[in-house]
Amino acid sequence: MKPIIFFEQFSFQYEHAAQPTVKDITFHIYPGEKVLIAGRSGSGKSTLAHCINGLIPFSYEGISTGNILIAGKDPRKESVFEQSKQVGTILQDQDAQFIGLTVEEDVAFYLENECVVQDDMKKIVSDALKKVEMHAFHKQSPHELSGG
Repeated sequence: MKPIIFFEQFSFQYEHAAQPTVKDITFHIYPGEKVLIAGRSGSGKSTLAHCINGLIPFSYEGISTGNILIAGKDPRKESVFEQSKQVGTILQDQDAQFIGLTVEEDVAFYLENECVVQDDMKKIVSDALKKVEMHAFHKQSPHELSGG
C-alpha cells in the first residue's frame, strides 16, 4: 500500500528566516491511519500542515528541499485549488474558519467554488443538513451553535 502522505528528507525555510523551520523530516502516513502531530510553539507543526495543504509555497514563500507527495502528487507542483480537492484544513481558531453568515451558507461554500447550479446547491445543502440533523439550524449563525 502506498502512503497518502509522504515526506523524505524534507526541509523548509521561510524566505526571511535564518534557518529551516522544518529540517530533514521523514515520515509516511498510510490511508486509514490517525496521526497526532504535537510539539512546542515554533516547532514546525503549522509549517508542516501548510506544506501538506499547499499553502507552502503559494501563500508562504521559502525554500524547500527533499521529497513530499500528497496522494501521489508533489503539492509544490499543484495549484492550491487542486490540492484542496485532496486536503482539507480545520483551523485552530474556529471563529476564523466560518465563511458564511449562516450554517447553510457555510455548507454551500464548497459547492459555490465548484460552480454548482443554485437550485441544485439548495437541494444538496438541505439534504446534507437533514442527514446530520442540522436542518433546523440552517438560518442560524455558526457562532450561535454550541462549541461542544
